[in-house]
Amino acid sequence: GRHRGPGTAGRLGGRLGDVVDAYRAAQSRGEDPVLAVMAATGFGRRRTLRLIAGARDAGHLPSRRRKA
Repeated sequence: GRHRGPGTAGRLGGRLGDVVDAYRAAQSRGEDPVLAVMAATGFGRRRTLRLIAGARDAGHLPSRRRKA
């Protein structure tokens, strides 16, 4: 894999925004954010998880670590 420059998130544009919005909305409703992003994007679980990871890497979502 090639190192991604700072402009990567900008090229995702609306899709990254949709991922972040759907994720946060589901969290606020107490629903599964991954399922919400899958529904919003129409992608399967694997691609959805990659999009969420990309949003985290770009600093748009918090890390997955939570108190159990």
